[in-house]
Amino acid sequence: MKKALKERNRQVPERLPIMLVGALAVSCGYQAVYGGASPGRLHVKVVRNLAADAIASEEVASGMRELLARAGALAPGEGFPRAEIEVLRTDETSEAITAGSAGPVARATDVGILARAWVVREAGAPPESDTGDLRADDLIAVDRTDGVLDARAAAFHDADAIRAAARRLGMKLGAKLVGGIAASEEREEMGP
Repeated sequence: MKKALKERNRQVPERLPIMLVGALAVSCGYQAVYGGASPGRLHVKVVRNLAADAIASEEVASGMRELLARAGALAPGEGFPRAEIEVLRTDETSEAITAGSAGPVARATDVGILARAWVVREAGAPPESDTGDLRADDLIAVDRTDGVLDARAAAFHDADAIRAAARRLGMKLGAKLVGGIAASEEREEMGP
């Protein structure tokens, strides 16, 4: 028994090249649906901004450039192929309510931004690799001084929050374009 086992173990290294060639010949041909071929080095351009905040759209582009640079997929300047960004909207909603002297007031505010991106290989070419709509949110507390809303501080925090969400969104869009995984930050509605 031991002799037969030793003989079989000795034959395995001799058969290994044949086994590997056979495995390669009958491989299944699996290819991932998402994240196939890399789009190469891309330029970045905001082609449409439907949001009121122009700085937010530039932050989306900055976030995408940052991610593409990390991935080694950023091309400098203008040109093709390029990632085109469409910023669809920004919004803000009240997240919590408290009783104030003049009635109910917000305790926190959720600011969000929605955008999409795609790749265009050359001028006039059809878009490829559309990311679909993605969203990023940021939650900020409402600033109060002696129980009164501090409008100056709230304005700074609101602007900072939308810029931070926009930069994160740009990174998500870039990740999807280079074949990574990115999820939208959808708000969950509270049940009854």
